[in-house]
Amino acid sequence: MSVFTERAWRWAMLNRFSASALTAVFVGVVVISVVSYRHTRATAEDMAVTQMVQALELLDRDVSGRVRDMARRTFLVSQEEVLPLALEGSYLGRSARLAAQRKLDAFVQAGGFSHLTLINSSGVMVLTTVPVAEDRRDVSHRAAFQTAMQGRAALELVPVSVTTGGAVVVTTEPVRDTEGNVTGVVAAITEMDAFSRDILDSVHLGSRGGAYILSGEGRLVARPGWSGADAFSPDALLMDMLHSGDGSELDIHRVPRAGRERLMLFRRNEVTGWYLVVEADEEDLLAPARRLAAVSGGISLVTLACVALALGALQRAMARLRRSEARFSSLFRLSPDSVLLVAPDTDMVEDVNDTAAAAFGLPRQAMVGRTVLDLGIFVGESARRGAWARLETEGVVRNAEVAGRTPDGREVIHSLSGQAMDIGGRPLFMLVLRDVTELKKMQEVMIQTEKMISVGGIAAGIAHEINNPLGAIMQASQNMRQRMNTILPANIAAAEEAGLDLDALQRYLKVRKVDRFIEDIRSAAIRASSIIRHMLDFSRSSAARSTASDLRGLAARAVNLAASDYDLKKNYDFRKIRIDIQFSDDLPPVSCVETEVEQVLLNLLRNAAQALAGMNPPPDEPRIILRAFPHGDWLRLEVEDNGPGMEPEVQRRIFEPFYTTKPPGVGTGLGLSVSYFIITKGHEGRMTVESRSGEGSVFRIDLPVSGRPVSGGRPPHEGMDADGNPASGGDGAAA
Repeated sequence: MSVFTERAWRWAMLNRFSASALTAVFVGVVVISVVSYRHTRATAEDMAVTQMVQALELLDRDVSGRVRDMARRTFLVSQEEVLPLALEGSYLGRSARLAAQRKLDAFVQAGGFSHLTLINSSGVMVLTTVPVAEDRRDVSHRAAFQTAMQGRAALELVPVSVTTGGAVVVTTEPVRDTEGNVTGVVAAITEMDAFSRDILDSVHLGSRGGAYILSGEGRLVARPGWSGADAFSPDALLMDMLHSGDGSELDIHRVPRAGRERLMLFRRNEVTGWYLVVEADEEDLLAPARRLAAVSGGISLVTLACVALALGALQRAMARLRRSEARFSSLFRLSPDSVLLVAPDTDMVEDVNDTAAAAFGLPRQAMVGRTVLDLGIFVGESARRGAWARLETEGVVRNAEVAGRTPDGREVIHSLSGQAMDIGGRPLFMLVLRDVTELKKMQEVMIQTEKMISVGGIAAGIAHEINNPLGAIMQASQNMRQRMNTILPANIAAAEEAGLDLDALQRYLKVRKVDRFIEDIRSAAIRASSIIRHMLDFSRSSAARSTASDLRGLAARAVNLAASDYDLKKNYDFRKIRIDIQFSDDLPPVSCVETEVEQVLLNLLRNAAQALAGMNPPPDEPRIILRAFPHGDWLRLEVEDNGPGMEPEVQRRIFEPFYTTKPPGVGTGLGLSVSYFIITKGHEGRMTVESRSGEGSVFRIDLPVSGRPVSGGRPPHEGMDADGNPASGGDGAAA
């Protein structure tokens, strides 16, 4: 039996006992009322006053409790970790705002608020669950916002809302970043009618008496739903009474209204500062008792009526207490986080909500009665003892990261918050778990990305520095070839002046292969220059503009990059893999961002090379085939390997972020997911995979065909001066 089921059973037993006890009281009152004739009138008046006092006190308690409940739920909303991210202006902030909007909508749909809004530090609404005009989004002048920005929760009653036109209750909580700084405010708005309707409707004093709520300035903000439009309107006399006292003394006031005497009782609520007023018609309340007081036979009836009213008030108080527990139970069940009630002496779970059952993949009944170690909430006894010690000494734990393991063996990281509490006389620990595993992975990837950006910048600087000596080498080798030319007049004149036979020199150079050495120097410098220029183009920030591109050159550059990739050379010998490029002669141009498609091809080539290198035994002839051919209105590009292939389960998840089959520390699981995003979202194309275990894999990319022609390469003599020498100036290798 769960904790809340046990409490419901106890309430049922209490109701049965109350029925028997109330029956005995009823009979006793009949006897006593006969001998209490002289005091009937005074007793009737006292009971009427008592009823009004009780009604006012219950109203005061319900209003305070509901406001505190709203504040607690607003605090829970403000603890959502995605809200500080949503307030940032970065790309991550824009992505986080989508998740934050879903969170706010979920809280509103769960009930309790009319709508929610997220406000930045400038007082401008960033996210709202209802449409708000742009000229009404600035709330920086609101006192509740200003108080929340100072780090304190706030409550404000707005008599006329800009969104609903009626009175609303606004509770605000500061939103803090990971360092505890206030970066914004969460505001929960509840319509006053929804806030007070059931509270005020439950107060009936006679046929025309009830309760209503005034603002601190004496403005009517809520009345019972059963009352008329002109009922319970504050007048000048009531305003004088409010301003002359603070409502701490519960004195009955008699006020003439429309020729009738009205009994009035008011109190200022300490939590909100509102005036709570209970008002009833004196004739309506006391006339029956006064008339029947003269008739001895009516004494019993009046007394019984008063007792019935008192018992009804008691029943309503008990019902409100049950509703309060029901609200707590509802919050427990509907919380978006996993919530568990644990007995600290046995470590056994007493109750869980549906979110916890879904997170652990077990029925709720299967989790109740098991220990927290059995469920894998803590990986060891020491971690459990540490959390228990904090709960026992401090009474609360907030956002402590604990490592755990789900029943299916998956390792997870939870953000643990807990509180020691007493439910039904039993000490229990309430644990709130939030899975932050993916968030931690994202943080690690962001750190690694920053490292790679720094490394790319350093590599680009080194490449620029290498270009200058490469240019000198290329120019010197070209000049050496020109100086050894036997037909240039300048060379002939210089040889005659030095007494040198050019033909003999040429024979000597050929015999000693000096001309080949010079050509090797020049070829190696050109190759190094090409690799550096391509590396700079690949690492340079791009404006991400689509151009009509030729896939032949793009694929060749990707293969060259893969061949010069240090990570591949360190772990896999790319030269041992046969690369076949099979492109159709009639390839149409495609409109694409060349560096992005080149990145996709490089990712596929690296994955294929790593798969081939990891085979045991290795294949006889490792091979990667690049194909490109027209395919209807698309240009299809295929990357095929004869590696180990993939199981169906791996194929289904191959494009998921963070999914990888490589050992820890080798891959992030983002390469193929980023490639899939580049092709499908960035180029409106398609990307699929076909694979069988042991038979290799084929990745297919379909790009929409562009109607524009592809521009050709550079002129054959670009970079030469009029004498056939390399042009000087700038980065010589780049020329």
